[in-house]
Amino acid sequence: MHILVMLITLMSFSAGLDAQEDAYDWEALNRGEVTVESVTNDSGIPCVRAVFLVTASRERVWETLLDYENFPVFFEGIDRMKVLDEDNQGAHVEFWIDAVLKKLHYVLYRDYADPGRRLNWKRVSGDLKDIQGSWSIMETPFPGKLMLVYDSYVEINFPIVTRIVRFGAMGKAEKMAHKLRQWLETGP
Repeated sequence: MHILVMLITLMSFSAGLDAQEDAYDWEALNRGEVTVESVTNDSGIPCVRAVFLVTASRERVWETLLDYENFPVFFEGIDRMKVLDEDNQGAHVEFWIDAVLKKLHYVLYRDYADPGRRLNWKRVSGDLKDIQGSWSIMETPFPGKLMLVYDSYVEINFPIVTRIVRFGAMGKAEKMAHKLRQWLETGP
């Protein structure tokens, strides 16, 4: 009986992996396309998701995601930012942003709980009702290439403004993906 339960669990896990792999257009991603979509999390907070491939090591990707000095190179709209504190667990980072319709100021906690694989962030204080997100660094079927998944959930106190900001953020996410890939693959 124990072996049967293990086999069913293993088959379910494998089916989940196949379903996840089918969620991506690997050929388009391998050609260099960036997939940007609007999704909503379980709490109803809107999200911009960007998915793209890079030819870089996990270490290089991770170091770049923590390279606060060069953040404005990749992320359009950052007027100013300041690392308030940082250790091996994470960092509190203060941002002054030029959003689509409004200047915003907030502090995020960037959690380094899974180095080289996943970086999460969440709002600590500031203008936005809620902001959270993540970077996931994943394997691909292509040797030497990693997939980066960027999720950014933003909720502003006014629903119409949230939609406008999200629309602008989708365009910025695609530009960011291209700039970040170029930086990772060819250097500054």
